[in-house]
Amino acid sequence: MAIVDEFGAGGRGDLARRYLAAHGLEAGEPTMALLREITRRHVATFPFSSVGVRLGDELPLAPERLLDRIVERERGGSCFEHNGLMFAVLAELGYDVTVRLARVINNGDHLPGLTHRTTHVRLDGATYVVDVGFGAAGPRQPVPMPAPDALPGDPWPDGEEHRVVERRPGEFHLQHLRHGEPFSLYRFDLGVYGQADCELGHFFSHRHPEAVFVNHLVASRILDDEIRSLRNRDYRITRADGDEDVSIADADHLTAVLRDDLGLNITDDEGRRLFAELPV
Repeated sequence: MAIVDEFGAGGRGDLARRYLAAHGLEAGEPTMALLREITRRHVATFPFSSVGVRLGDELPLAPERLLDRIVERERGGSCFEHNGLMFAVLAELGYDVTVRLARVINNGDHLPGLTHRTTHVRLDGATYVVDVGFGAAGPRQPVPMPAPDALPGDPWPDGEEHRVVERRPGEFHLQHLRHGEPFSLYRFDLGVYGQADCELGHFFSHRHPEAVFVNHLVASRILDDEIRSLRNRDYRITRADGDEDVSIADADHLTAVLRDDLGLNITDDEGRRLFAELPV
């Protein structure tokens, strides 16, 4: 319980109750069915977003502040925010959780910094990656870790959009099935990480002058039947029958997309500021 306690969670508490109430759910036993439902509802309801970064908001990682920002004020957030909140909620619900940090590689073979946070859940003798903070390409549900005898070249699991493979001993990749081919979103190991590691990654992600969130307005929601994603002036809706691409015309258009399609609570003035500061 030392790591769980360090992250501000552990034991049944009010944080999980308030979080579940936002979904119309009640706390129950820590089952796979509940875990799947929480994960699916989270990515469909609470947007992944750099709005707070672009507006200069303070973004502390304390679980209560995350609940307030993501759930109650509907401001969205990054992986360190979404997955930090999910970690705390699952710990309160009695799940066996571990924090993991990852390197976003976008199908490359390089070694970038540890700027992505996920949660591993041990349940019924198996381990799953729960990631509600990767954005439009992220999973809708828990992704199982590979079996000990699994190989990277094994057939893709039927009906699944994501999988984890062990590319080299101790080096795992979370992959997305993209145009029929495996695409490695990020790589990770099974090292031990603490809150200080998350604070460092979070600080880089929302303060470093070269960080994606600092330089780009991004937002997304993963619904059951479509994925809505925004990057600066480019808005895309992805459905089973194809993509619909829309170019953001002006500040009013941007504000409407952020509010109505992506579920972000912003004012008209904030919408104008965000549009005015979009990269050319």
